[in-house]
Amino acid sequence: MIGQLLDSLREPAHTGSRRCWPCTALNGVLVGIAALLVGRRWRSLAGVVVLGVGGLLIALRGYVVPYTPTVAPRIVDRLPVDIGFGHSQSTEPSESLAAADDPEALLGTLLAAGVLVGDQQLYLDEEFADRWQREMATLRDRTDSEIAAGAAEAVPFDAEPTVSGERLLVAGQRDAWLSRPVAIAETAGIEALVSTGLDRETATSAVEPLRMFLPVCPDCGGTVDESTIRNCCGGTKGVYDQPDREVIACSDCGSILYELHPLDESSG
Repeated sequence: MIGQLLDSLREPAHTGSRRCWPCTALNGVLVGIAALLVGRRWRSLAGVVVLGVGGLLIALRGYVVPYTPTVAPRIVDRLPVDIGFGHSQSTEPSESLAAADDPEALLGTLLAAGVLVGDQQLYLDEEFADRWQREMATLRDRTDSEIAAGAAEAVPFDAEPTVSGERLLVAGQRDAWLSRPVAIAETAGIEALVSTGLDRETATSAVEPLRMFLPVCPDCGGTVDESTIRNCCGGTKGVYDQPDREVIACSDCGSILYELHPLDESSG
């Protein structure tokens, strides 16, 4: 029970060899100040609890203050001296195996490869759709660890797979935190695209926009349809979420499979 709780709190993308020590030091100072203030305001035992919990979270996650990996680099960039920060905003983890390439150009690549067909509205080529579904079906019954390992093998760079709670981490040249359905879709998509003659680098870059055209849910095999975040499994995640954002989601299990953007809406 305790082990499962600790595993759910771990953040491999910001610990171990990827730990940002200035972030850790900054969070340690802030936790120490908070513990001191709590101890003075109430009692010393409360301060010890704050210090202990804060220290544990820093050890497991690399930080305790929300958005540290995003905000800290911006703060450090404004400092007059170099404190050896060690990472930049460009290394932030993504939610896809794909690199941040031009989606419009990638759709053109998929059209040229015969993966997508159509003029006014784009569709998956039937033969490719069948191939992609077969690849997804082979992954569907595997464990999260096996799927993460398959994703790490599919990408064109050395990567290390890890499972943390409900997320699958593929850590390497760029880190990707994936949901199980996305990991299945993109791993199967890379292999299906490579079988059409695309090189692995191009296939990996193209799998994110390819998810717009998922024929079935990668995880449960259910029906895929357009919806909004508020209608999906888990619903809205807080005040910073966009509950009315249009998404591609599974009608059966509610998994979000792709978040639509203005360019995408004219393609799907």
